[in-house]
Amino acid sequence: MKKRKAAEDGTPEPCRDRLSSLPDDLIGRILSLLPTPQAVLTSQLSRRWRRAWAHIAALNLSAVRDCARRGRGPRLSDLARGALLRFPTPGIPSVSVEINRSVYTADEWYRQAMERAVGSVRVASPCTLNGLELPPCARAEALAVRSPRTVLTLPDPAAAAPFGRLAELSLSLVQLGGGAARPLGEFLASCCPRLRTLRLCSVRGPALRWLVLRTDVLEVLDLSNVDDLTSLDVAATNLRCLSVRSCFRSPTGGDGEVAVSAPRIEAVRWHRSYPEQLIFRSDLASARQLGGPLRLPALGRRDQSDAPYTLQLLHACSQAHHLDLELVMPDETTLLNWLGPAEHGACEDLIRRVPQLPNASALSLKIRWGFGGGVAPSLASLLSRTPALTRLRVDASPYCFAVFRSQEGDEPPPRPRGWQRWTSGVRAGDDGLRLDSLREVAVVGLKGEDPEEYRVLKLLLGSASPSLERVSLTFRDDAAASIVDEIATDVPTRFSMAAGRWKCCPPRVLTWIKQKLPTQACEQV
Repeated sequence: MKKRKAAEDGTPEPCRDRLSSLPDDLIGRILSLLPTPQAVLTSQLSRRWRRAWAHIAALNLSAVRDCARRGRGPRLSDLARGALLRFPTPGIPSVSVEINRSVYTADEWYRQAMERAVGSVRVASPCTLNGLELPPCARAEALAVRSPRTVLTLPDPAAAAPFGRLAELSLSLVQLGGGAARPLGEFLASCCPRLRTLRLCSVRGPALRWLVLRTDVLEVLDLSNVDDLTSLDVAATNLRCLSVRSCFRSPTGGDGEVAVSAPRIEAVRWHRSYPEQLIFRSDLASARQLGGPLRLPALGRRDQSDAPYTLQLLHACSQAHHLDLELVMPDETTLLNWLGPAEHGACEDLIRRVPQLPNASALSLKIRWGFGGGVAPSLASLLSRTPALTRLRVDASPYCFAVFRSQEGDEPPPRPRGWQRWTSGVRAGDDGLRLDSLREVAVVGLKGEDPEEYRVLKLLLGSASPSLERVSLTFRDDAAASIVDEIATDVPTRFSMAAGRWKCCPPRVLTWIKQKLPTQACEQV
């Protein structure tokens, strides 16, 4: 810490107020982050701060933080009315209201705040409310509502469009309507003609069982943990991004059906949300991103396997540039218990059915294996279908490190330590995989004790392409430091790739960086 500069008489020079010298717009942005009643109090600091309040762009009201007795009594209403009276502009760019069960949204200040909102509106509650109506913000462009296990009432679609400017709607943890609630699709079609983004996270209710969207405006559809969803029918000519995660899980929802028509779609994310029928009415050749991660071949009973849907999406989006996959290699016990003896070898067969992915340039791959490993051959088969790959990230995640005893009371044979344990049983030789376009490789989650990890590295680095520029190996936090040190010493001798050097910085990350030749440096200059 710097000492204060002393004056000539020996007294320290007082500190300068540098905060007040900031531009008005910047001070206004800082004050927008505070609860509004606290931001108002800064006008009493000095003459400089009296006009700073005029540049605030957000109204932040919280019944939980601003009220001494957690919103009980008239205190929040007084604070809210005072803040609305003193707000410097008629239209409020951002409104954020956090309420609890003691505050009623029918209060006059609440409706005034919603009517004056012209930008984004956020209504949240940390607890369950007795009832909540979708905020009537006729001029707002973005609306987010989050309240756990609260029944959210939608306005009557027969009324005039009260959300005519709404472009983004996000609902979280609420339950839509009661038993007589009309479908959400009807409400959106009648009241939200300009909606471009729809996000539903952990939303339930009968209004969601059949979600039908017919729109030429919607660009982003994000559904996450919508358990009651049984039918999804989307026809959106301008839809760019479709994300579905962990839906179709209602015990009374039936098998589930999905039909999508989106000729301009660019990104598809689908994770563990497969219905009985998945139909794409339009071509997905324009999709550039595909992931979720998609599981292949995936653990599960034959009637619950993700593999058929993963293959369907890979075939439909075979021109994608960015992929996010998960490769699971069951061990012998899992194959017998889950897939059955008739399905032995099904994992390798599924990998061979993966289509060629000629445009895939970036791949994020999580690989999991059990006893005996065996993931390296399937990994080689999968990577052989991505000849244009330039960036590869592998998340190594073996799901068991234990050692079974052959018979009760028998001790397991002694295991080698450190690097010898990591490389034990791995034969030398070329695996035959060539990725001539690969530039960056990142492997994370290494333990340093499982030979299958070394087999994966040998596959990726044993015959490194001349185009390779950077390699990073990241070990887990619980990996023994002594093992990491041994591996850091021996990796350069095992994988001595030309025109580059290995370094260990930080301690649990080994990095290889290609050294540029003088001719290459001159060309770049």
